[in-house]
Amino acid sequence: MYSFYSFEEKTHEGHPILILLKDRTPVFEDNIRGLGFGIKKAKMIINTMAQIEIFFNSNGAKPQKDIKIYINKGKHDISCYCIKRNNFRRNDTIIERPFLQIHNNGTSIGFGLVKAEGLIVLKDQIEDFIRRNDNNNVVYTK
Repeated sequence: MYSFYSFEEKTHEGHPILILLKDRTPVFEDNIRGLGFGIKKAKMIINTMAQIEIFFNSNGAKPQKDIKIYINKGKHDISCYCIKRNNFRRNDTIIERPFLQIHNNGTSIGFGLVKAEGLIVLKDQIEDFIRRNDNNNVVYTK
């Protein structure tokens, strides 16, 4: 059976956010809360989409673990880096699953394979969310 991914758009403390849904409910993976993010993290996701696709398409085998992959500015002019872990800690439990983290100046977002799939499938919707809500959107012309 195929999964159906979508977003629910909400506001949190007056700011727009997207909540990832799978089959119309928040995505919980290994008893970990759903994935929600605002404009900055949406930009970080889009800037690192190539690495997210590599992570998902390799079933979490790539990129190489514990190596930072730097993205210099990217499409949305925000520098960040990705790092893949083979496990992660949630409360006092170590979960043995591939996990991709994206970082930028103290802001981070992380997810496993199920959530990565949803982000890939909904890439265009993330782009649209940024276009509609980014107050710092600058249009560049040649």
